[in-house]
Amino acid sequence: MPLNPRHLLCATSLLLASTSLSACMTQPQPCTPEWVEWRTDKVLSRFARANYGTVNDLRSLSGKVDNPSALTALRIASLIDDFDDLARDFDRIVMPELNNAIAQCSQPQNFVPAFTGFLRDEGVGEDVIEWVEVIGYIAMEQYRS
Repeated sequence: MPLNPRHLLCATSLLLASTSLSACMTQPQPCTPEWVEWRTDKVLSRFARANYGTVNDLRSLSGKVDNPSALTALRIASLIDDFDDLARDFDRIVMPELNNAIAQCSQPQNFVPAFTGFLRDEGVGEDVIEWVEVIGYIAMEQYRS
């Protein structure tokens, strides 16, 4: 029996409506702590996927920065440009998105705490985080000047 185009159109419309409705139901109420966390996770997850290689390189340095071998020192030096690009992209892409979302409810976030929080959530070690904080403040001052 052939499909009736009218029934197919109705079924497609119902499917699209139910999909849209379920997507709306999964988003928490705006300005609640759950919504801020949901929105932040969404922005940071997309950035983490787009920058997986650099984040993974930083993660691999964890535990080696305080007393680096010659090889680790070379790896750190080779990551400076990648780190600079990552920090600039975070400031250019992530910070405006976070600030726009969070400004609806509270004060905008500062770059370095947001960036180091992102790296911490991605599994980068505290020794690397401390290094990133120092370089991050310097890099952002130069970048914004």
